[in-house]
Amino acid sequence: MVTIGGKCLSDATNVAQLAACDGSSAQSWTWNGDGTVTVSGKCLDITGASDANGALAQLYACSPGAAQQKFKWLPDGTVYSAKSGKCLEVQGGSAADNARIGLEPCDPSQPLEVWKATTAPPPQYTLSAGTPVNYPNPDDTPASVYTDANGQFYYQQSHSLYGATDSRQWSFYSGSDFDTATLAPISTSVNPANKNDSNGDTTWRCDNSPTGVTSTNAPSGSGYAERNYCDLSGTWVDPDTGWWYGLIHNEFTPQPFGDGLHYDAIDYAVSKDHGATWSIAGHAVTSPFSTARDDTKQFPNQTYYYGDGDQRLFVDYASGYFYAFYATRVLDKSGGGTVWLQHVARAPISQKMATSSWRKWYNGAWQSPGVGGPESDIIPAEGVGSGYVASGNDYRPSTSGTVGAQVAAGAMPDNSQLAVMNVAWDAYLGKYIGTPQNNIAQATNTLTPLHFYTTDDLATQKWTDMGLVSSLPNAAWYRWFLDSSTLTSSTVVGKTFRSYCAYYCSTYTSEYSPVTIAPQSSAALPKGPVSSGVSYEIGAGDGRYLAQRGSALTTVAAAGSAAGPAGTSSAQTWKFTPTGDGFFTIANSASGRVLGVNSTSNAGRAWDAPVSLGTPGAPGASPTTGQQWSIQTIVQSPAARGHSTATGSYRLVNRYSGLALSLTGSGPLPVATSPQRGWDNSGSGGDTRPASAQALGFTAVSGHPGNTIRVTSPGNQTSAAGTPISPLTIAASDSAPRQKLTYSATGLPNGVAFNTATGQITGTPTGNGATTPVITATDATGATGNATFTWTVVGNDLALNKPTTASSAQSGGNYAANQATDGNPNTRWSSDPSDPQWLQVDLGATHPINEVKLAWEAAYGQAFQIQTSNDGTTWTTIYSTTTGSGGTQDLTGLSGSGRYVRMYGTVRGSGYGYSLWSFEVYGS
Repeated sequence: MVTIGGKCLSDATNVAQLAACDGSSAQSWTWNGDGTVTVSGKCLDITGASDANGALAQLYACSPGAAQQKFKWLPDGTVYSAKSGKCLEVQGGSAADNARIGLEPCDPSQPLEVWKATTAPPPQYTLSAGTPVNYPNPDDTPASVYTDANGQFYYQQSHSLYGATDSRQWSFYSGSDFDTATLAPISTSVNPANKNDSNGDTTWRCDNSPTGVTSTNAPSGSGYAERNYCDLSGTWVDPDTGWWYGLIHNEFTPQPFGDGLHYDAIDYAVSKDHGATWSIAGHAVTSPFSTARDDTKQFPNQTYYYGDGDQRLFVDYASGYFYAFYATRVLDKSGGGTVWLQHVARAPISQKMATSSWRKWYNGAWQSPGVGGPESDIIPAEGVGSGYVASGNDYRPSTSGTVGAQVAAGAMPDNSQLAVMNVAWDAYLGKYIGTPQNNIAQATNTLTPLHFYTTDDLATQKWTDMGLVSSLPNAAWYRWFLDSSTLTSSTVVGKTFRSYCAYYCSTYTSEYSPVTIAPQSSAALPKGPVSSGVSYEIGAGDGRYLAQRGSALTTVAAAGSAAGPAGTSSAQTWKFTPTGDGFFTIANSASGRVLGVNSTSNAGRAWDAPVSLGTPGAPGASPTTGQQWSIQTIVQSPAARGHSTATGSYRLVNRYSGLALSLTGSGPLPVATSPQRGWDNSGSGGDTRPASAQALGFTAVSGHPGNTIRVTSPGNQTSAAGTPISPLTIAASDSAPRQKLTYSATGLPNGVAFNTATGQITGTPTGNGATTPVITATDATGATGNATFTWTVVGNDLALNKPTTASSAQSGGNYAANQATDGNPNTRWSSDPSDPQWLQVDLGATHPINEVKLAWEAAYGQAFQIQTSNDGTTWTTIYSTTTGSGGTQDLTGLSGSGRYVRMYGTVRGSGYGYSLWSFEVYGS
């Protein structure tokens, strides 16, 4: 069944509409692997293949090529139309009998878009996050992290404000990692050949760049003082020269139609002196349309195209390409509506961002030049669609109507769910992951949960919704990832990583949260080229093999002996042990010593850093980051269209440095780490080790693969607090026969019991909210497997609609005390602007209290207590803080009881009073 609001989606003689649930065949929907959804031998379809808002769903004869018949039920409960990029919504404003179903912009905050689909494939991943942490130094771009040739860590940000005397600066921070980095001296460097050009004031640089010199100034009286504003965003260090390269976001020709905005374009820049001075060398990605002021010939009607900008650079060493994910907006000339479209371009890394090297993704191929070429709006493919809007359905300047009218009519795409996406490689999942800008949240000025997407292959740009992190509502402009073990890499991350947000975040103006993404079952994790329990030879494409000689590392020219791998010395073979988060330690089979680099200084991150053999650490202790390696599959990416193909070679990439294990012949350092590259340096500067020295193969020579345990996820669970659950048994199997399994569990709700011998869960959940259980099965050999899922306990809000009083209520509106306990998230209590203030609820009887959840408006409590009382006079404090940060504060693990519960505020976090959207109390 497919249900919403207590009604079922039903086939009413080829009309898709709601009806009372009766279990009939007209309500028995089948979700097929090709994206079709069938009932009564027909396919769910959009009438007329329309993309318009309100276009009605119908039942029609199934046609394999009909894009309008491809749908996907998403983890947030929406049903996504892969052709239109919109979602199915109940029409008419209520889930009533005979209500029709039609397309509307996707917004999971709309109750009439959130469906239950019992037979649809369930979500494949579990996403969870830790408590947000504030970080300093947010700026007007995401932080771009990189490491220089000498191993010095940097991150870079920029801003270009519009007023005549406003700041315009490219800022560089350096340190041992992101948390220790401070403003570097190069942030104020002045070009010795031109005192007007500096990192501390980029006005001259922007106005005289390739984009700046063709730009025009805003009309007199405008707040735009310059003709161009440019930000460095996305930096890479060239292994051939050590020069720094970066992409430049330009905002130019202000107020092209008097609407207060401007055009965008992307250039590239180079610094030959480690960031002290920069030259903006040329264009990289520019608009397919005119960027001249008042060009009514190109834009004859009500709208115009903003141009290409807000890029997010991802350096994909596996395929050898830069990928620039960038966006545009379509705007009303009158300064009204806007829609965000997402695009992507790429260029071979070996071409070092040169103008001619960029190709845009257009109609399913890398076939359009970066400068001026047409570009496709990319949208989620969800495994059932193309992942892009066909050119005939994309924006056309000749179409009449405002942005809003064109989107509503299906004449132009809606906001792309992928707009302004930042990307990383998740070594644990073996997939690319991405988070987009939150367009819905920005458009509605509300906070909505952080969303993640994934793809296996950047060459195809087919993205799939992984789910959302409900505990991280935001409306962020700027996001990026950081590996939580090194705090220096945004390219490769492990199982748990930092997700950063700047501006409009869940709790702070700038924050990060540890995020964990796991498949529902460990059986879905990638099967790499190596197995535990097997010894391998490691050979490079230049004919060298890794070996231990005495206590040192070296390379040898032969595979084993003249007899071949069977005669291989154990000093020349290596064992891989997974760390559990996507990385490996690599130990010599004879000595047991592990490969690593110095992870205590810049020296271990510097080009040609020596690799040495070290102790693997005490039992149970984690290896150093310098002793951890990810296995990167080297792929051949198609020049125009198609899937990437594996070359059969791999790189071992050090987690600490991001450099690749490189094996060469004679010399002082036959085994070192060097910058990842797929081409050879034709010069004599920089890194000169050949690409073949890091293209590795692994040949198994002895041992047996370890056992594989598959644990079946029970799927996400929802339970009512205080209600016993039906016994839930976790199923697991072992690849080896007759193995006895034992079980362990973390993250289960309070109140339930877990049987470690059988894997059965019983009991009565208590509390409220979601947890992320991980069930692990272990056999006698130590092999493990696990399953991860989400368990939501729906508690009974004891404060809901109960008598509520307060010390005061703000005048000038309805801010009474009961507005915080009425169950409506859009009403609030607000106090007078003084201290102290309190909000008190009468539960009607004495209850044990274990959780209080507060949703603060912008006027929050910095210092407050949660107190309980049996008589409303004598109070006991069960929670106290002096560092409250606002947002949603879910106070769990409390221990107290009482008939009355109150928030007692003593220090306000703003100049206003105390204001709560909701005050919820949970217990039993």
